[in-house]
Amino acid sequence: MRVKIILVFLIVGASLFAQDFFDEFDEGAALPFEMNGFIRGAFFSGKIPDKDQAELKSAYGELGLKMRVRKGNWGDGFAEVRFRRGSEFGEPVSEFNIREAYVNMYKGNLDIRLGHQIVVWGRADGFNPTNNITPQNMLVRSTDEDDRREGNFLMRAFYYLNPVRFELIWVPQYTPSVLPIGLFPFPEYVVLGDAMNPDANLENGSIALKANLEISRLEGSVSYFRGYMPMPGINLSNFELIDGGGFVVTVSPTAYQMQVIGTDFSTSLGSFGIRGEAAYRIPIEDHVDEVYIPNPDVQWVLGVDRSIGDFSVIAQYLGRYVMDFEPFDPTGSPFDELILKNRMIASQLDKISHAVFARPSFALNHETASLECLAYYSVTTEEMILRPSLTMDVADALELRVGCEWYSGPENTLFGSIEEPLSALFVEFKASF
Repeated sequence: MRVKIILVFLIVGASLFAQDFFDEFDEGAALPFEMNGFIRGAFFSGKIPDKDQAELKSAYGELGLKMRVRKGNWGDGFAEVRFRRGSEFGEPVSEFNIREAYVNMYKGNLDIRLGHQIVVWGRADGFNPTNNITPQNMLVRSTDEDDRREGNFLMRAFYYLNPVRFELIWVPQYTPSVLPIGLFPFPEYVVLGDAMNPDANLENGSIALKANLEISRLEGSVSYFRGYMPMPGINLSNFELIDGGGFVVTVSPTAYQMQVIGTDFSTSLGSFGIRGEAAYRIPIEDHVDEVYIPNPDVQWVLGVDRSIGDFSVIAQYLGRYVMDFEPFDPTGSPFDELILKNRMIASQLDKISHAVFARPSFALNHETASLECLAYYSVTTEEMILRPSLTMDVADALELRVGCEWYSGPENTLFGSIEEPLSALFVEFKASF
């Protein structure tokens, strides 16, 4: 039923746009065209796992281009492409990546966007419980956190009824996030298999709705998502006995469906900015019998931000409450690893968890340099991320950035598992145009 409603919406909207488009289009007119981008070179170096030696984690040169084409008041098109050549994890890499490519069409209060898009929901900084539309790549090596965001083909529609903006998103085909599963310390009997994703049947699409309120002193929204979550779990795909009494367990990244009810807000109190976000996640399938499906949970973020001269800071508290939680009691079974790894990925190692996040920054030397540090610490699991960086303007639109990204955590935690493979120092030269 939901697919039929969306298809009717698309057909009616497209017919309205087509009428205005062909009325206004002038075959001899040149389309306004804008282009900008950057060229950068970067390398990341860190510790060889289990050795007191350093290695080159990543090194590359990259060209990024952003393009926008406009045509009167009926719409525009946008694309961002990346060309990268270098090495990742000791292997040569040569990539061409279309991060986004979509077209907007406008008709009165209605906007429709169709194509490959990156969608970011939520008003909190860094950690967004309501941001469940498009995937992320946790293995991307970049000095820019936004480069971890990945696009997906989808339809996105906006309807403006001031001061409320309604939003509808339909994702017809699933694209998973890239997890560092290959870096996890699995036992020798565990083998990683191919991903188990839903097929392209339209019934496997995802849908999301959102209502935004935007007034002078307050912005907020309520949202609803139903479909396949970008973050997959790890499922048992094969168990095989071998000669000599041994066995091999094959595990595969596996998609699962959830409903997510969310809300967020941002406002100001004197000179302080106040932000908040919360989400209630409800599995659609049986999370008790299927180990790769997380338990239902409630997540929340509450933060403040403040600027004083050249200094600014964002500070946040993050919490999570896991329903139907059962303490993990290892039995010695080979499936213990599967249970543990899924709880690590879903951040459900504990029934209640608490964490803090801060991002202080200083503008230096008449704003020609900046010093920033992203810091995250889980009070419950003792996991930590530190990402200090110094950015300097060498010349107009020419930057030097140095810093590091350090993950830390106890054994059998997510950050503890990826600490040595992903922690690294980095240096980047970047020229923008």
